[in-house]
Amino acid sequence: MILHDGDLPYEAWIVALLSLPSMGPARLNQILDHTDAESAWEHLRSGKPLPIERVSSKVTDNWRTAAQAMSVSDHWAAIHALGIGLHELGTADYPDRLADDIEPPQMLFSLGHELPTGPTVGIVGTRRCSSYGKRCAFELAAALAEAGVSIVSGLALGIDAQAHLGALSATAGHRGRPVGVVGSGLDIIYPRANAKLWGQVAAHGTLLSETPPGVGPERWRFPARNRIIAALSDAVIVVESHEKGGSLLTVDEAQLRDVAVGAVPGPITSNSAAGTNKLIADGAVPILGVHDVLAMIGHHPPVAIDRDNTAEVSSAVLDALGWSPQTFDQVCSRISLAPSAVAIEVERLIATGLCARSGPWIERLR
Repeated sequence: MILHDGDLPYEAWIVALLSLPSMGPARLNQILDHTDAESAWEHLRSGKPLPIERVSSKVTDNWRTAAQAMSVSDHWAAIHALGIGLHELGTADYPDRLADDIEPPQMLFSLGHELPTGPTVGIVGTRRCSSYGKRCAFELAAALAEAGVSIVSGLALGIDAQAHLGALSATAGHRGRPVGVVGSGLDIIYPRANAKLWGQVAAHGTLLSETPPGVGPERWRFPARNRIIAALSDAVIVVESHEKGGSLLTVDEAQLRDVAVGAVPGPITSNSAAGTNKLIADGAVPILGVHDVLAMIGHHPPVAIDRDNTAEVSSAVLDALGWSPQTFDQVCSRISLAPSAVAIEVERLIATGLCARSGPWIERLR
């Protein structure tokens, strides 16, 4: 069925406005505070001024040129042909977490499964990470996913990618799903080096963007994207960050939303850990293992192993603990189990009163 502009749903006009060059969420909200999307579009096409402040005449001229060249009905049909989901603020299929946010996107685009409804943790960090940072991000995300926590990140190079890979490596049936929040249209993979990972996240989890299809990445879109990561997360964990790293913008957005913030400590001689170490000094929760994150969000996972193996795994973990306090890493070094399985069993032992935790130390009680 061929649609004409007069037959289009209201969200088609919002998508059209979002597709204009340099049209971000703040500018769109300012327009919609004064008029509806279809009227704003007609103002642009006819050359009438828009009710918007602090936007240069060059930008509005570019909007007018783009609007006059675009067929909204053709644009709407092309987006639907891509199989991308659309979710307008105020509709039933719009995510509850974002609907209640202080700055909700007017429109969201999605690929993959529905957003998870269980616990979520955002894991962010620098693109220029160390091998230590990569390992921490991967193992932390894997252990959380095995515990049923969904991992939210930005599909950037470095820490983000390792967090998604870790989440995808989880094998438990109740595992959490990866959620990738990107800064480009869902038909424009960025960075290209993450093309395979992009597809894996869409296949096993959710890809999400407020940028319409056909619109490429721009520097200003990533700080705006970070507020969505924060809003979707029960806690935000920074694995590695330089002193003025972009991931600290996600921390700012988390703090605006009263979302708990944790940070993985790193060597004091490492530039890539300067930001995370400062976060800890300023009051962020030190993350020494998955148990710290689970405690932050108040999540008590089921055991991620077969019931037939429960006694065997419990015995192995208790033997590795011995009768003196141990750190999580020390326990892992003494046992031939994946860190994620050890982490979940430690949580179960604590819940049943066989063990206790004090800071980084885990102690066997009986």
